[in-house]
Amino acid sequence: MKKANVQGIAVIAIFLLTIFGFFIFTFVTPSKSMSLLENRKLAQRPDLNKDNLLTGEYSKRFEQYYNDQFPMRDSFIETNALINKNFFRQNIIEDVYVADDGYLLSQIAEVTPADAKQTAGRINELAAHLSKKNVSVYTALMPNKSTMMENKFPAYFPSYGQKNMNLLYKELEKASHPIDSRAALNKHMNEDYMFFYTDHHWQAKAAFYAYQNVMSEINANEPIDDQVYQYSDYDWKISGKPFYGSDARKTTSANAKMTDAILVAELKEKHQPFTMKWGNRTKSGLYNMDFLTMEDPYTNRYQAYLGGDYAHLLITNPNKSNGKKVLVIKDSYANAFIQFLVPHYKETHVLDLRHYNKMPIEKYVEKNNIDQVILLNNINSIFVTPALTNFNHPGQGENQ
Repeated sequence: MKKANVQGIAVIAIFLLTIFGFFIFTFVTPSKSMSLLENRKLAQRPDLNKDNLLTGEYSKRFEQYYNDQFPMRDSFIETNALINKNFFRQNIIEDVYVADDGYLLSQIAEVTPADAKQTAGRINELAAHLSKKNVSVYTALMPNKSTMMENKFPAYFPSYGQKNMNLLYKELEKASHPIDSRAALNKHMNEDYMFFYTDHHWQAKAAFYAYQNVMSEINANEPIDDQVYQYSDYDWKISGKPFYGSDARKTTSANAKMTDAILVAELKEKHQPFTMKWGNRTKSGLYNMDFLTMEDPYTNRYQAYLGGDYAHLLITNPNKSNGKKVLVIKDSYANAFIQFLVPHYKETHVLDLRHYNKMPIEKYVEKNNIDQVILLNNINSIFVTPALTNFNHPGQGENQ
């Protein structure tokens, strides 16, 4: 009996020491501000004061802090994912399907015809107003990875990118100049480095083929004879450290059969560098290579394209002194695409309507003497983020 009591006390003691050990470890180690794995900010240690203590706010915020800063949190998340994969054969994590060939595919929810009509109506209204000012609007919505690989989804977990795109394009009017790049991309889907395995974005190669399609349509409609670049006009190079992208941050690397790397495109022809300006900052070139060498494999290396998302970005081209000005209204899918547009224009203005809130789009076009407007959002975000088509009151959306 005594032996049993001693064993019981020992087990309890070990349990308590473990709990308090983790608790003390949390206090003595610096708090992490960001989780790259979860792609979110972590709760920080709350300030202790009388008001927070009496209202219960302190205990609530401390629980969030302790959960976020728990020692080896990322390792526990990875281990849990590994168990679910190997023991429970789980192939759907959150909204991501793990395909047999290694692609992680985010499900696209089905939209209604009314949803499509409402979204298209906002685009049609903008295009109609700007056409009266001799400004052309081109609706070049991008089919994302899940749309182009829709056939990989199983019947019990369907995705609706193709259907949603058909519904929307059916409602777009002539003044909106709808440009559909699905057929152009389909011709190359058997090639490597079209889409990332673990990230929901596309690679620069897929963006380039879409650019060729979009620019050809623009050239056919505008009184210009501008060269559409060929694949051979660029040097293509896989660069930087391997990484796990946005879809793998949902599933963890336990469900990722492949890692990804960034495909960098450099224009071969001799030219003066393009210049990016945002806020009070300027930068030469269209890549931020720092993201390619960061150590954490969950680093968002897609931010190498343009350096990420900006509310307002201006790219100037010193090689086109008498060229036109274009306004690109976009989400992050456009970041790999814009580099191919820039050589065609004197100025490329870029607005992300999730964050830009200075003035209505019509006013921006008039103030900056814009010649053309291109809508470059992916087909999923245009529905799930209404701010992307809030042209009259921009800046009221979340980052999707």
